[in-house]
Amino acid sequence: MATQNIKIGDEVRFMNEVGGGRVTAFLSKEMVSVETQDGFEIPTYIKNLVIIPSTLRLRSGTTPLSDQSHHPAFPSSPPPPLSPSSQSSPSSPSSQSSPSSNDRYPETKRTGFKEVNQQKGNDFPEFIFAALPDNPGNPPEGKILLYLVNDCNYTLIYHFATKMADQYTTVDAGMLEPNTKVELESIQPKGMGELPEYCFQLLFFRKSAAQLEEPVQKEIRISLVKFFKASSFVKNNYFNTPALLIKLTDHPLKAELDKLSDKEFQQITLTKEPKKPVTVELPKTDLVEIDLHIHQLLDDFSGLTNADMLKLQLDTFRKEMDKAISTGVKKIVFIHGIGDGVLKNELRRELQRKYPRFPYQDASFREYGFGATLAVLRK
Repeated sequence: MATQNIKIGDEVRFMNEVGGGRVTAFLSKEMVSVETQDGFEIPTYIKNLVIIPSTLRLRSGTTPLSDQSHHPAFPSSPPPPLSPSSQSSPSSPSSQSSPSSNDRYPETKRTGFKEVNQQKGNDFPEFIFAALPDNPGNPPEGKILLYLVNDCNYTLIYHFATKMADQYTTVDAGMLEPNTKVELESIQPKGMGELPEYCFQLLFFRKSAAQLEEPVQKEIRISLVKFFKASSFVKNNYFNTPALLIKLTDHPLKAELDKLSDKEFQQITLTKEPKKPVTVELPKTDLVEIDLHIHQLLDDFSGLTNADMLKLQLDTFRKEMDKAISTGVKKIVFIHGIGDGVLKNELRRELQRKYPRFPYQDASFREYGFGATLAVLRK
């Protein structure tokens, strides 16, 4: 490599070893000084260096899904076009670093912002977390595809993560165009012991608006039992097959009412009072379902010990069991999840000790997996 082909300021890499840096000075006709990323100056023969073109390519946005069979009813967000600078040849003059530039970081090229896919009347922020089974008739036997749906005229920047044992793991992030959706990941419910919490950070905006919107941060707990029940998945406007839909934002009017309610009852909400247990009554089969997951019993359980939570769950079990007996219910299902088995074992020990005349067994695997116990109260 001739001396005149290399200049001070060029980014280079070493031919015979790992690494590289920036040329800072000529030491001789055959040797230059290279500053590495660690800040060290290394004398190097020019013939042992390769110039790195400084072409900068923009990262593409949401990748279109290869399988369109699940979602022709609602388009996916296409990747944004590359800017003209990203399509230039590596050998073009504009792709070379300026010898006089002292900037360590290249400047991002602005391409401007345009609103697309606008729909009349779709002006309230509406973002939906969706779960779409490969096999709607028997969801746990196949994969469950997780989607984020942007059902409004806002452009959305999102961060999607999972949380297990107070550890957050980023799964996906990007920008979602208005009135489109993107697949986040797929899971296989069968064989899973428990689901992580699904966490979203959302920042959304319009080209022209009267105010800046507040970012949304949401952490969602989903009982694994839901994925074992076909009834959890409903027909919708976003997919051609049934899906489980969870809204990540509320209508602005509801949000204002919630703020008013919080202000009026802030003294009450400081105490951790149990919520009304989630009870689903099905008159045709005379069956009652009680979900004992702690997040179904309390809005806020931070600060409670495992013993406190177990006591609340067992107290709820006894209360609902006595109520079902007194009202003549035939069967009652307690949804306790799998976890480490503590709640399940304590619940069955209580059935044997306090309610020995009522037989019990694992609830339907098809409906609940391994996470529920069925007690028969009358024939």
